[in-house]
Amino acid sequence: MANTPTPPVGTTPVPTSAPGTRLYAEPKFVPLLPSQITTGEEKKYDVYATVLQPIPAPREGASLIMQLSDVIGQSAVDDINTAGMLVFHCVGDTGADKRNRVADEADVSAYMVKDLATQPAPSFFYHLGDVVYEFGQAADYYSEFYEPFCAYNAPIFAIPGNHDGMIWDPSMTSLQAFLNNFCTPAPGPAANAGGLIRSTMNQPGVYFTLAAPFVNIIGLYSNVTDKGPGSISSEGGKNNLTDFQKDFLIAELQRLKPLREANQTAVIVALHHPPFYGGTEDNPMGDDLDDAFTKGGLWPDVVLSGHAHLYERLERDINGIKMPYIIAGCGGYNITTSTQASDPTVKVPPSMASNTALRAYVETFGYLKIKVTKDKLAIIFNSIDSAYGPAFDSILIDLLTHNVTEGAKGVEPL
Repeated sequence: MANTPTPPVGTTPVPTSAPGTRLYAEPKFVPLLPSQITTGEEKKYDVYATVLQPIPAPREGASLIMQLSDVIGQSAVDDINTAGMLVFHCVGDTGADKRNRVADEADVSAYMVKDLATQPAPSFFYHLGDVVYEFGQAADYYSEFYEPFCAYNAPIFAIPGNHDGMIWDPSMTSLQAFLNNFCTPAPGPAANAGGLIRSTMNQPGVYFTLAAPFVNIIGLYSNVTDKGPGSISSEGGKNNLTDFQKDFLIAELQRLKPLREANQTAVIVALHHPPFYGGTEDNPMGDDLDDAFTKGGLWPDVVLSGHAHLYERLERDINGIKMPYIIAGCGGYNITTSTQASDPTVKVPPSMASNTALRAYVETFGYLKIKVTKDKLAIIFNSIDSAYGPAFDSILIDLLTHNVTEGAKGVEPL
């Protein structure tokens, strides 16, 4: 399938909406009856789980650079700047199929809600994809997204995961429900929320940059492949995708390079499929990203992903710089919480690149809490399992030297 053409990359940021029109939390609500909750089809799963789908074009006329101030208001952004720190949540794979899940994703969301009462409070949740399972259908959004996060009183941004884009019939439109809930022209009532008040999000598309105090987050869509690596582009003509998204990534890295060199922003790249993973062998998408980082003239400070239902932190040596790659696909779907943490001396598979080391690995539900200041970037993994607990793993990145320091267990950096 050919992609729909997309607007030029690297467009100038423009206001997206009035913050006062947005609604978030609803701690008290009347849930739908079980008979009113439906789940997505699972027909022909193996057939369509590997057919790459067209990447939807960004909304016509929308800037691909979304300002956080246009969502939470300039006054709230001023407060973040005055405090000198931005805090936000991040995790993927929260969507929980009623028939297959092991534990309820609400366990994870409840811990995230508790964080909102701390200071400085997280300003938003950045979702790493697989918002709903198995085929990203509108009927699944109430039970798998709106209801579990009904008490989360802050904005939720998202990039789609493979399940958000999957279809089971070629007549279907991939990612339609995701677009209807996260990429509407303006925030408004969500048709799939079952009466809950959370507004839809008005992201410009399935790939975009979120510009916030102290950090720019470049979000990408890595398509629908389930059992293999993701794809962000044609990979040099090897598949049916276009290169619009990769061109956007390169343009954004070029735009942000002088800002990063002047220490005016950290740069995070987020996508659903891990570019590198301790349990896999070759991953062309990892090479594709390396190529984009090289052409863009800027390597991000960290790459975040989900998809694998665990927490894993890898480190790559890139020209003497330690580059963290963090997988947090442990937001609530289909993981066994009793599995013990791996031996910290565990070795990566021989097939992994020689410049890659596995620094942390644990199978448990949890989420990331990210703190960023002008000079520091802290990434903290909080497990909801008491065997591991808060700040089970963490790193502190010095944005001036890019020195990466591991934190003490149970202690938040910054």
